[in-house]
Amino acid sequence: MSGNPGAGPVHLLTIEQSVSPEGTLTLVCRGRLTLETATQFRSEVKSLASQHKLLLADLSAVHSVDSSGLGSIFGTYISAKSQGCDLMLVNVHPRIKDLLNITNLTRFFAKGNTESLP
Repeated sequence: MSGNPGAGPVHLLTIEQSVSPEGTLTLVCRGRLTLETATQFRSEVKSLASQHKLLLADLSAVHSVDSSGLGSIFGTYISAKSQGCDLMLVNVHPRIKDLLNITNLTRFFAKGNTESLP
């Protein structure tokens, strides 16, 4: 018996934009950053990077990142940098923070962001 046929695994990433009173744009990400959703994250940042000097990506509700998601985060950081935009990760979920520490990627995102990444 298969149970509920519509209840397959959820591979979604939602990204909402939030602007602080100072005018800083934050992308509030929720869900999983995986092979299925990595392009969505990259496209969202790429479309905004040329218009902003700083973009924040709030990863507090991103509970899962696979190797494609990790590659997307780093590749998106490099792409944004080449457009003159700093991509900073904020409110990083502890599990994701551990992954960034293990892969030594925190050094790229930690500058000026000690609240979220050591």
